[in-house]
Amino acid sequence: MSGDGVSPLEVTLETVRATASNYNIPPDVKYAYGTAGFRCKADILPPAAYRMGLLAALRAKSVKATIGVMVTASHNPPEDNGLKVVEPQGEMLLPRWEHYSTQLSNTDSASLVEVLQDFSDEAEVTLTSSRGKLVVGRDTRESGPDIVAAVTAGAENLQCKVHNIGVCTTPQLHWIVKQTNISKPNTLQDYYRTFADSFIHLYGKDDVKHSIKVDCANGVGAIALRTIAPLLSDHIDITICNDGSTGRLNENCGADFVKLMQNAPRGVNYVENEHCYTIDGDADRSLFFYSQDHKFYMLDGDKIATLFAWFLNSLMQEAELNLSLGVVQTAYANGSSTSYLYSKGIPVVCVPTGVKHLHKRAEDFDVGVYFEANGHGTVLFSDTAMEMINIRSVRETRKTQKSAVTRLLAFSKLINTAVGDAVTNILAIETILKLCKLSPASWNEMYADLPYRQLKINIRDRDIIKTTDAERKISSPEGMQEKVDALVSDFSSARCFVRPSGTENCVRVHAECATQREADTLAMSVGSMVFDFTEALYSRL
Repeated sequence: MSGDGVSPLEVTLETVRATASNYNIPPDVKYAYGTAGFRCKADILPPAAYRMGLLAALRAKSVKATIGVMVTASHNPPEDNGLKVVEPQGEMLLPRWEHYSTQLSNTDSASLVEVLQDFSDEAEVTLTSSRGKLVVGRDTRESGPDIVAAVTAGAENLQCKVHNIGVCTTPQLHWIVKQTNISKPNTLQDYYRTFADSFIHLYGKDDVKHSIKVDCANGVGAIALRTIAPLLSDHIDITICNDGSTGRLNENCGADFVKLMQNAPRGVNYVENEHCYTIDGDADRSLFFYSQDHKFYMLDGDKIATLFAWFLNSLMQEAELNLSLGVVQTAYANGSSTSYLYSKGIPVVCVPTGVKHLHKRAEDFDVGVYFEANGHGTVLFSDTAMEMINIRSVRETRKTQKSAVTRLLAFSKLINTAVGDAVTNILAIETILKLCKLSPASWNEMYADLPYRQLKINIRDRDIIKTTDAERKISSPEGMQEKVDALVSDFSSARCFVRPSGTENCVRVHAECATQREADTLAMSVGSMVFDFTEALYSRL
């Protein structure tokens, strides 16, 4: 009790009541914590952000560690924003806490204290505990500071210390959270120096310095690349395109645009066989593209995953390391990539869309490679793998095995194992291409993609569609999957699936066929069917 008889808990709860009145939920707004957290128009996000500050403080106290909140909407347009919570080792928020997030974010100010107490009791967290810390970062959106302020207000209402690292990429925030919890160097400056040194060590020197171009989607990735480029200047030149000085965030550029349109981003002038990359607005996705004989080629997350897996598999075989290697994909993975990996004896598993699903499944391997087709992915190394690699790097005397183990160790330090990172993945790709003397064409020719088309279909309520079999089959509404199957049966070497978006109120259609024309036709046919089917359901409600 304080001197006037008021307990610390009562003071805390009264502070929450008073602050919450400044963050009332707008009428007719319903928030949902999806596969990548919250995404919506920025002007309605502060009430959810304040409540997420409260929840993040609870989570930090429950694990007695540092967790993160990243304020970003990735590939969404600049008028949107979002936020997500990062677990102590850089992972996505646990499913149980996702449920808390959605419920708390939709709790009105009058009921907030009561619900907050219920959550704290269920999670066995003392609201007035001083254990736990929060690291907050944001991308370059103008709405970011106000949303960060709301998160901070919520966390500080529960006496949780908040460290605002300012503008950063999403992978940098994940990395800093992980590094903080394992008591390793954990500043943005440490990030740049760590990965620059790792690249320089593995990449080595060439007589002729190589050059690459990177489309930064007019986002925060331009800042990251502009900062790390001077540290790499003796080895590689990086030309930054779409740096945000003139264009709008993600407008006709960025990884999402290039992947969907299968065309080069605006603002990138490139020549034949030049190494080019496109990243998204928060720099956790990267895709490779080039031109040959005046034709555009894009190498997506499937191509990157197969390149990484092929390289690591080769090194592990040379080193004679008895470790499991596997690749984790989603339903969006091109069927040809899966067949290629199987042909190399590399196991492949399919999981639902969302990095949290891929990351968790990749942990089942000693060396787990996971990528979504959109270019978001990384490589995980188990403790067992790292222990064996470290021991062999010291004790190995045979020249071939020594070289392979040394490269494996260096590669493990070049990868951001907390989460997919466009910057470090670009450096890893360039390193593999150089060490293995691969041209863009020779990399691309490892396997030929089946032609595909992806569409976004806006419907009234995405939740009306439920899926199963790692999102490859529709389980509800009844009869829709049969209609998809009937449309697919009209084409050879075809597959198609429909899934609700995890971040937007729409459904996504993915179709693969023997020819591009057939893939376009199948996608349009299925998309039209889905729209008509759902509209008919709504009309009966």
